[in-house]
Amino acid sequence: VSKGLMLANSAPRGVVYLSVPLDDWTQPAEDGALELLAQREVIGDPVLSQKALDTLVEALDAASAPALVLGPGADTEDGYAAAVALAERARLPVWIAPSPPRSPFPTRHRCYQGQLPSAAGAVADILGKYDTVLCFGAPVFRYHAPSDDDFLRPGVSVHAVTDDPDEAARAPFGRIAIGDPSDALVRVAAAVAESDRAWPPVRTLPEADTSGPHFTAEAILDAIDRGKTDDTVIALEWTSSDQLRDRLTITRAKSLFYCAAGGLGWGLPAAIGLRLGRPDRPVVALIGDGAMQYTPAALWTAARHQVDVTYVVCTNTKYRALEEFSELLHVPKGEYLDISGLNVLDIARGYGLETHRADSLDDLTDYIRQGATAKGPRMVKVLQR
Repeated sequence: VSKGLMLANSAPRGVVYLSVPLDDWTQPAEDGALELLAQREVIGDPVLSQKALDTLVEALDAASAPALVLGPGADTEDGYAAAVALAERARLPVWIAPSPPRSPFPTRHRCYQGQLPSAAGAVADILGKYDTVLCFGAPVFRYHAPSDDDFLRPGVSVHAVTDDPDEAARAPFGRIAIGDPSDALVRVAAAVAESDRAWPPVRTLPEADTSGPHFTAEAILDAIDRGKTDDTVIALEWTSSDQLRDRLTITRAKSLFYCAAGGLGWGLPAAIGLRLGRPDRPVVALIGDGAMQYTPAALWTAARHQVDVTYVVCTNTKYRALEEFSELLHVPKGEYLDISGLNVLDIARGYGLETHRADSLDDLTDYIRQGATAKGPRMVKVLQR
């Protein structure tokens, strides 16, 4: 317990999972051990040294075409605000690191350019437009799709700040500094020179095909976006929408959560934890009908404890993630990827949830809007192409 408290209070401060053997709670503590523990003091302030900070500021001030890349370590209240201030002061194009488990920058800001792809060559192509890249709170870089291309184009220098020494050791290139990314963002934003360079190009989203009754992922995300508020927290485990998540309007820190390891089964229970952790913010979970089958028992917990969560299950009756990998790995698909016989709403009703089928995009928007004040867990199903 003591170690868990110490970790939770270390940068970046946040939730720590603590596992204790069941019979430990009934055993008496040793008086001598308690006395020593009470006297223990841990002295540590894991922030970037001034010398390392000066290097970042000098690199940015000297750059002719700089860019900013952000990761989950920057998704704090201070880091989020500082990233906006830095981008505006230095007129930086802002990218989100590949396969991001968070959304650490406003998705409608004039500097926002989107999320980097997950293949080494594709990342190198995008960053090749810049001479200096500053990365805060993300690995350099996490790749998911295979690529035989180079990691970086000639003439591009990368500087990064991470709070994870292992992450720094794994980086294949760049100048990596270890410290609290949010703290570093605040200090860099205050120290860099104000720039008069041209603003980054404004990013526009393509129009969505809104025809039904099976809707595109873009249209579904737009409908959800119209119904949610700026305070809404999104638990995202709808893999079909991973590369389209920027259609959601994110305006504040800690508003979107995605499984950092990429495994399925996380979304249903995570949404419960997010709501319990922040009862002042509505929670909407976006989940595919394949991903839902991993942890449906979480619905029992949501119903038993009447946790106010709105689940949106996007149903395409396919295990699309495995279909795509089957093509990539040249593995026959087989009938085992067909999940057309499952009815997600019947499953949810069996666990005690309120259920609804959205037959139109407006219907889906209204259901999401009502979720801001609804009580108890609820699930809406929408058909996806």
